[in-house]
Order: sequence, then structure tokens, then C-alpha cells
Amino acid sequence: MRKKFRIVTIGTINRDTIYTPDGTVTESYGGLLYTVLALASLCPKATVYPVCNVGEDVWEAVTSLLFSMPSIQVDGVRKVRGKNNHIRIIYDREGKKQEVLEGGVPPLEWGQLKPFLDAEVFCINFISGFEISLRVLRELRGKSTGLFLMDFHSLSLGLAPDGRRFPRRPEDWREWVALTDVVQMNELEAELLAGEPMEGKGPLRRFGEEVLALGPQALCVTLGARGSLLAERTSGKVRTGEFPALPVDPVDTTGCGDVFLAGFTVEYVRTGDARRASWFANIAAGWNAALRGIEEVWRLGELTGSGPQKVSE
Repeated sequence: MRKKFRIVTIGTINRDTIYTPDGTVTESYGGLLYTVLALASLCPKATVYPVCNVGEDVWEAVTSLLFSMPSIQVDGVRKVRGKNNHIRIIYDREGKKQEVLEGGVPPLEWGQLKPFLDAEVFCINFISGFEISLRVLRELRGKSTGLFLMDFHSLSLGLAPDGRRFPRRPEDWREWVALTDVVQMNELEAELLAGEPMEGKGPLRRFGEEVLALGPQALCVTLGARGSLLAERTSGKVRTGEFPALPVDPVDTTGCGDVFLAGFTVEYVRTGDARRASWFANIAAGWNAALRGIEEVWRLGELTGSGPQKVSE
């Protein structure tokens, strides 16, 4: 990979209202913003191009955050009519969360992605699960030679009439996974697709073999405070590994999966080593848990010892 490279990020920027067990209510912006800002902070050699639709009600606030980092280019960010995605996130004392979606922007059209076909890296982060159709993603993959990384996340969430998100196993999940080089999901999502708990090495190896046979080189399963799991294809075989989390006192775990994706991407592009990338992704996600809200994500480069600092205001 050349010294300067381009990372296209696909997803949704949310307006978040976060309720934590200590009674704190935080109004913030999140979703794809966590990945975009983390990439810009962790990797000064990259130019980051978010490609997404943003509702007119949050346009000014969102673009202000995007312009806070000099390596972010907003060519692919489009203002659309109507209300942006608003997510209410309620955490319980065990760290589990309930999400409720209000509003919503339309999925990306092919014309919005076409200008970025020659990018070296594509990070697809399914925040709503409706960002891009399978047809458009298949066309993007077929016409680009870049590295593709995907956080499966909300592809595994249905949408109830009242906006509540609930877990579901999409029938076409294998078709989505087959279009990426690295696929990421959390433990619950992996168990949903695998049909068994991710306990011990057996289930991870079986699920890893199934996923990697579809085309990806690596499968990452995030475990929150327990770190992450990895299944990777090496010399025709599947190798698995476990990686510990960074020990921190968590303040707000919102966005940790999105930051894990950014951290893994940065180190994987640097080294081509999925194990080193898993280790670094856990460090980045751990530091994110020690911060509150999107406004402090720019500090990740400083906290991990890589990347630039925020532009002076």
C-alpha cells in the first residue's frame, strides 16, 4: 500500500440519545462518525471519504464535526430532505442495549459511489442496515480492486413498526459476506448466524470455516470487555485466535464496534497481519470506551500513540 491512500466509508451518521445505567443522558452524534473520525485520528496517511446521506435537520452539526479533521473529505456526503436517523440507545447494568430508530435517510444510489471506484480501501459499516442494497454493493465490488472490510452489525437487525430493533438472521447473509475481504460482527450476531454459542474453539472454527469459504480472508468477532476472536485463512487452512481487551474503566461503550473497525483497518492496511490488526483494534476500542460521546474520538490517535491531533478551533 502506498504511503498516501484513500479510505471510503459507507454507512449512516446517527443522531444519538444515550441512556446509561448511572442516569446520565448524552445527546450526541454517532454511527459512521465514530469510524470516520477514528480513521482520521489513527491514520494521518489516509484521506477518509465518508459516503452517506445526511438529513437536513442535522446537516450543519454533522458537517462541522467532519471538518474537524483535515484528512476527511466530504465529497461523498449528501444532504437529503427529511429527518436524519435518530437512535435512542438504552444500556442496562449488564452492558446490553435496546435501540429505537426514528426517522431515516434513503439508501445510497450507484451514482454516489461511482466517483470512488479507484479507492484503495472500502469500510462498510451497517449502522441502519439499509445503507446500500445488495445489488449496488455487488456492482461496487465488481468494479473496484480495493480492500473491502464490513461490519455486519445492523444487517442482523429487523425493524418493528414502533422503531425498535430486534435480532434476525437474514436469509441472504452469505451473499453479503461473500462481497468482503474482512467481515466483523459481535458475539450475538455471530451466534445468530452460526446457530450456536461462540464458546470454546470448536464453534469459532466451524463458523470461521463456513464464513471464509465464502471468500473473506478474515472473520473478527468482538466480545466487548472480553476482547475479540479471529478466524483467518492462512496457507489454505483456518487459524483462530483470541485477543484481550484493553483494561479500562468504561465510561460509554457506544461506538466501540465502529472504532474497532477503524483500528483493524488501519493496522491491517499497514501490516497485512490480521492478528496485529485485532490487537490494535482492541486497543482503539478500549480507549473509546473510556471517552464519552463522539466529541472526544479525535483523541484516539493521541491515546494510542498514532495519528494527528484535532485541528485548533
